[in-house]
Amino acid sequence: MKQRSFYYGWVIVVLAALSMVATLPERTVGLGLITEPLIAELGLQRTQYAQINMIATLLGSLFALIAGPLTDRWGIRLTLSVTLLLLGGLVLTMSQWVTAASIMFFLILTRGVGQSALSTISVTSVGKWFTKRLAIAMGVFSVIVALGFSGAIVGAQSQIEVQGWRPVWKAIGFSILALGMLSVALARRGQTATAPNEELPGRSLTLPEALRTPCFWVFGISMALYAGMLAGVSLFNESILLELGFDAATFRYAMAGLMSAGLIGNLVAALGARRFTLPRIMAVSLVILAGVLILYPHLQASWQVIMHASIYGFCGGVFSVLFFTGFGQAFGRQHLGKIQGCAQVMVTVASALGPWWLAGVQERTGSYFPAMNHFAPVFIAVALLAWFTKLPTSESLDSP
Repeated sequence: MKQRSFYYGWVIVVLAALSMVATLPERTVGLGLITEPLIAELGLQRTQYAQINMIATLLGSLFALIAGPLTDRWGIRLTLSVTLLLLGGLVLTMSQWVTAASIMFFLILTRGVGQSALSTISVTSVGKWFTKRLAIAMGVFSVIVALGFSGAIVGAQSQIEVQGWRPVWKAIGFSILALGMLSVALARRGQTATAPNEELPGRSLTLPEALRTPCFWVFGISMALYAGMLAGVSLFNESILLELGFDAATFRYAMAGLMSAGLIGNLVAALGARRFTLPRIMAVSLVILAGVLILYPHLQASWQVIMHASIYGFCGGVFSVLFFTGFGQAFGRQHLGKIQGCAQVMVTVASALGPWWLAGVQERTGSYFPAMNHFAPVFIAVALLAWFTKLPTSESLDSP
């Protein structure tokens, strides 16, 4: 009996997941760890910082439109390695030189190279190596990412409290540079021929063809809604919990619960994708998220905060698998970089607008929670659309 050889795509899954974890200092959840000390050190107003973050994120989102096509054309090894090395250098430089005058410059570059470009390349890397087992591969990818983010968030925050944010950001910069060197050694261009158990399902859709399907927009809008609210809550989470009367320790445990529960969401989504359609899994998650937003202002005990964050994290775990899997499963992998890059722009733009909008509501009303109450019906409306959306059929993939 012929022994099945090891499929190198699993090495790419691990490398891509570690690369996604490396985007932490450029993501809102990462910046949320240093929001309070950064605002205090640089003498910024909260709404001013939110506006800077919004502009930087919007401009940085354009990097995804560049990273996607470059990944399709030049392959994973070159784009992933160069992006990691560039990002590590930027984070390291930011830790030493950022000021009130230069913070927008650094946020534009780190948001663009990290949150937009590296996220796009990381997700596309797995899609380039898997088709039939894409949901399983993305489930493994998401579990590694969730574990990595959980450990990094708890570890970084504890060290920030002791050392301050600059030494921690310096250490993170060196870590990303080391990962970039590892990528040079391990990354490969991408699977171009048919691999065992990874037969191509049919003709891949181009970006214009994908944009003409309802599926793309339902996926994109759903992910954007989640990303926008997550960005706002993550950036000002400590301040939101303070409004409810909870301290920094509760914030830390809530964030750990959020990321840990994401693991369960990853596994549920990966297994559920084998029995249910992705849009319907998304619809259920959107309804749960609407309930999370409505319940937020009614939390009264620390255990409720942790449970609430865990439910949010569970849905986030489901969403991460859907986002990473949906576009590749629906549209094929030949033009996946361009399609994923376009979707990443939608998500990044929403991530920019979410904190700015949330901070504006808080400034006008004195509370963050009216914004959440107004947003919940939007989640439910998109959930209804998702429930009745179908993935493109094999016939549409094969049609001329």
